Formats: sequence, C-alpha cells, structure tokens
Amino acid sequence: MKLRKRMLAGMLAALPLIATPAVATAETTEAAVQANLDRLAAERAAVSPAAVRVCYAVHVADSGWLPGVCDGEEAGIPWQGKQIEAIRIAVAGTSGGVGVCYAPHLQDIGWVGESCNDNLAGTTGQSRRLEALRIRGLGTRLCYTAMGQGYEYQNVRCQNEEVGTVGQGRYMSGILIWVA
Repeated sequence: MKLRKRMLAGMLAALPLIATPAVATAETTEAAVQANLDRLAAERAAVSPAAVRVCYAVHVADSGWLPGVCDGEEAGIPWQGKQIEAIRIAVAGTSGGVGVCYAPHLQDIGWVGESCNDNLAGTTGQSRRLEALRIRGLGTRLCYTAMGQGYEYQNVRCQNEEVGTVGQGRYMSGILIWVA
C-alpha cells in the first residue's frame, strides 16, 4: 500500500513537468516559428514540384505560437475558445514568383498595414485579439475561412476578401488557408 501511494505521488508530482510547455524568449520563438514555416512550405513544395503550397502558424492567447500547418489544415484551437492574436503565412513553389500578403484587423486598433511572406501580422504579448483578416496570394490564388467567438466557419473567401468580423468585438479562433 505504501509503495502504491509513493508511486502515485511520484506520478502526480511529475505531471506538471509533462504538461507544461517549454518557455522560450519571444525572439527565440519568433525565429523558430519563421524557420519552421519556411521549412514546411519548402518540404511540401518539394513533394509536388508543380504545386504551390501555403503554410501558416498562429499565436494564440495563453498558448503562444502553435505548430505550423499547411494546405487547408486548421490553425488555432477553436474548440477551446482561445483567441488568435497573430499570424504568419508563407507560400512556396518551385516555379518561383509566388508570395502572399495579409492584413489583420486588431482589437482597439482596426485595420493595420499588410505583412508579406512569413512576416508577423498582429501582436504578441498584448492580449489583443485578431478580429478579421484579408489575404492575397501573389502569383497564386488563395482561399480561406475562419471561425471565432459566436460563429462557426464562415463561407469561403478568396484573394483579399475579408474573413472574421469587424465592429463586433469578436475574436477569431481558427483559420484554414489553401491554394485554389
């Protein structure tokens, strides 16, 4: 009985170590996210040389940067209702001549200037929600959809159309982007 209690206590004590993500500086995390997205996009493009691939990562409240995803995979954690605060998007294709620009609508700020080709759009460390987004492919056509506070995945938008909400004070919590 004592041995079982000690084993249980040991397992419970180790739980926070297993469940707690590693803490890194903002610069280290930003550089790692950018390098990972570039690598993912290049790997996906290499698998299908004639194809253009889009990869993206989001920064989520209380969770930080989530792993990058590609080609219509879900970024964010909408089932937990966590707000997206920032996004990075990268496009790669072996034929070259492709890119992406995107502009976020931010809480208490509104629309801000475009970011392009894997640069940060939004904020980190400010708890400022990303409420809407416009994305435009350069040399390729991109489509996307998003869900958020009080709404399910919206109708598909493409090439610089607005996704999310403006003027309603609602956050985006999930996004999917793909080459159309």
